[in-house]
Amino acid sequence: MPRPDPRHDLGRGSGPMLSRRSALTSGGRGLLALALVGTATAACGAGAPDEPDPLEAVLAAARADSELATAAARAAAPTMVPALLVVAAERARHATALVEELARAAGTPTPTSVAETTSASAQAAPESATRAAVISALRRSADDAAKLAPTMSGYRAGLLGSIAAACTASATVALQPGGRLR
Repeated sequence: MPRPDPRHDLGRGSGPMLSRRSALTSGGRGLLALALVGTATAACGAGAPDEPDPLEAVLAAARADSELATAAARAAAPTMVPALLVVAAERARHATALVEELARAAGTPTPTSVAETTSASAQAAPESATRAAVISALRRSADDAAKLAPTMSGYRAGLLGSIAAACTASATVALQPGGRLR
């Protein structure tokens, strides 16, 4: 009778040996089961978020800035009207991008009409709708987006950085007397 190889005898008696292949296969199955349980727990446990998405405030500011710039263009000197309308259109595009990102994150379809209707305040061109008010609102929006960007990752961080840069450029260049538009 052949004698068993002493390298495989671990002193456990005559019970069946666990091969390396069996150990790896069992370990892989265990990891797969753990991953599936973890995914199911994460998907079922969270429910609705407790806080609103931070991009909601940025969206509200983009819409308000667009309306303010439109209203200011109605009351502005003819030389400032094109710059104010460019700012209004740019902030409306920011709102569109934010709506699309919020819909993507929520897993809902993007609304067919992402632009909100212009409010009565923008239509009436109130006395507060001035170039200075638009510049002040753009600076606030730029600061808010710049503060929020580092807390985000990926596309959201880039979107907020782009919004902050665009608002800063509009406030410091386009809306200044002698500012250049292309």
